[in-house]
Amino acid sequence: MALTTITDADISGVLKNVYENFRINAFPRLTPLLAQLKKGKPGGPERMQWGGNGVFWDVVLTRPVGMTGSPSGYFPPNAQATEKQATVGIKRTYVTRQFDMLAVSGTQSKEAAFIPLIRKLTQEAMDAAKLGQQEVLHGDGRAIKALITSVTDTTHIVVQSPYGLAGAGRGGLLLDVGMYVAVLDTGSADAVLGRATITAVSNSGDSATLTLDTAISSMAATDKIVPATASDTSFNAVPNGLINLLNRGASFDSLHGLSAATYSRWDTTRMVAGTDTPDAGQPSEMDVWDLCTRVANRSGKDPKSVAGQFLLISTPGIEKKLAESFLGQRRFDMASNITLKGGFKALNIAGLPLISDFWCPAGTIYLVHIPSLSFVDRQDWVKLAYEGSGPFRFISGRDAYEVNFGSYWNTAAIQRNSHGMITGYTDTVRYDHTI
Repeated sequence: MALTTITDADISGVLKNVYENFRINAFPRLTPLLAQLKKGKPGGPERMQWGGNGVFWDVVLTRPVGMTGSPSGYFPPNAQATEKQATVGIKRTYVTRQFDMLAVSGTQSKEAAFIPLIRKLTQEAMDAAKLGQQEVLHGDGRAIKALITSVTDTTHIVVQSPYGLAGAGRGGLLLDVGMYVAVLDTGSADAVLGRATITAVSNSGDSATLTLDTAISSMAATDKIVPATASDTSFNAVPNGLINLLNRGASFDSLHGLSAATYSRWDTTRMVAGTDTPDAGQPSEMDVWDLCTRVANRSGKDPKSVAGQFLLISTPGIEKKLAESFLGQRRFDMASNITLKGGFKALNIAGLPLISDFWCPAGTIYLVHIPSLSFVDRQDWVKLAYEGSGPFRFISGRDAYEVNFGSYWNTAAIQRNSHGMITGYTDTVRYDHTI
């Protein structure tokens, strides 16, 4: 007699779902540059408190001169170094979350939800804020997420060039589903062509195909993708990043009311791989030594003397090539690397810590003097409310509420010439979060 086999389908009515009390976040929340600049301390970045007409500081822009010798005891003519005031303002950044009161009520108990809805929204908003700040710190203050390379139709476009930089990484590095963006017409003084929410991102090499939920007409190659609200856009409205602070490509001569074109001493040291280094395909410690020496001679801040005040920032691909260049000379041990703020491990390159940052533009090595950077702070991320009005605002006509998070901040290069960079390395392997 054959046995009757009972399957899971036959007893599905008596089976339970077993839930564990942990919650997994699949997106990498890595912010190495933000972690280094967030807190001021001796040897760390300066902190400025914005208010009134803004923040001002004094910069000596030329060499002190005037010593002479005189056999007859005559004094030389008066000579004094040029001094100017630099200034920086504040930028406002925001995150919004909305929620239905029924959903709040239904997630209060541990039996009903992994986490209460309000706590989930708050945590998620703060994560979005941190990742947004990390992105901003690698940008140029313009908030460009990508440039259009071709237009398929009014809801499908292909983009490249994160931060507006050709070859800076995969086109979708700064883009994801759910983002509300505007398309700016580069050929017409960056006029807004339209706004839409991204519903799909498909990455292929350094190109990304975006699907928009709203048709936008007249899009063309070189048009810009930027974050937006229903009333305006983020273009030129976010804090400074390394691209404009360090005058990458000599495209941002003017900074803090001073011009590197007028005062050459105020400029950053810029080197090009393969032109100012022996090989664009193989970065080496001697490239870094050369950069350090040039920065020291230009600014008086010597990375070889005060290595703990300097930080190298690059991509995982460049970090790997640098490690490969010295594997025959010393052991590469991840566990024994230098530990920085935030728990990030840094590779020792020419005596300096190098952090690998997938937000960094491809092919780049930055050398930053941390004490010569400033985090301009007026208000850290908080729920926005005024004098006890409460942060949760009723959405008219609905059983729902909205909460807004905001921060008022900026960054500054208080001594611009104490930083440097090497750009143009061959860096084709994309170790980043795009999928």
